[in-house]
Amino acid sequence: MGISEACFDRHEASWTNRFTNYKAKWPKYLFRHEPIEGALGVLSSGRLLSRISATAADCIANDIAPTEIIGGRDVAHNFARLYFRPRTPTQFHIEGIRKPADYYRGRHGGLLVMLAFDAKSVLTMPSTKFSDGNMQSGVSSVLDGDLGFDSLDFLGIYHDEANPTDDQKRKRCAEVLADSPLQVEENLSAIVVRTDADATTVKYLLDQRGLPHFTAIVKKSEGIGVFFHHYTALQFVDFAPNKIRFKLASTRSGNSVDVRISAKTPDGSDVQIYNGSLKPLTPYFVNHTLPSGLNTITFHLEGCFAYSSGLDTSAV
Repeated sequence: MGISEACFDRHEASWTNRFTNYKAKWPKYLFRHEPIEGALGVLSSGRLLSRISATAADCIANDIAPTEIIGGRDVAHNFARLYFRPRTPTQFHIEGIRKPADYYRGRHGGLLVMLAFDAKSVLTMPSTKFSDGNMQSGVSSVLDGDLGFDSLDFLGIYHDEANPTDDQKRKRCAEVLADSPLQVEENLSAIVVRTDADATTVKYLLDQRGLPHFTAIVKKSEGIGVFFHHYTALQFVDFAPNKIRFKLASTRSGNSVDVRISAKTPDGSDVQIYNGSLKPLTPYFVNHTLPSGLNTITFHLEGCFAYSSGLDTSAV
């Protein structure tokens, strides 16, 4: 069973008051990181599914869980799974656009989106359970109710300092296990992204999918409260007459980033605008001769989708 509202209110007040930094917002939410493909799938369907249900429906667009890890224990695979916090070890391994040599066990999240759910509404559902650590670990236990919740080690769960022990890493991945499907619109509070360009992309793709009602809750993360920011992304993309201006975020994955910019023109033709290697943290201008009308601009970084938006050249 889930916890009482009184139990949650005590938890939120206690832990929010202990923090004076970015962690102060964590107790209010539960978190689910998804690559852009997965996030759009969840938002389009309106449901967050368990791994078993998502696999059966063939709707895992980019499976970021290494087979040797996810296959080790299936106790949680029937639940819609959330974390008590962002910046988990799991997120650390897959966040950001990297060169293939830096993928974690062959997995890569690329343009990562954080879905932030209302913690109170999910934790107080009658059927909700939770764990005291990563559910892929054989030593983690499933708990429920107020007594189970009060026994959780939130000092370990919210630990975010350098050089964590193996047990602290396990506790950072403590999970909330909700019934599948978990209804999204009733429980989702925010869609959080890393950069201004990511926010533009998510809003554009939501509009394209007929989901404009979600665009109001798309937020760019401030500081390091949600993301690690260790690998590249597009920081911003601006348009001027016959020019595209942009800048790449920094990366630990080499000294340069492979960049490909393409467009789909109003008549449906595909046009390559740029293909080359560029350094992060430097503003660039790229010229184009796109026809008048509504064009779709797309960036790929290191071969990974990184940005898309509409460019009306008749208005620029």
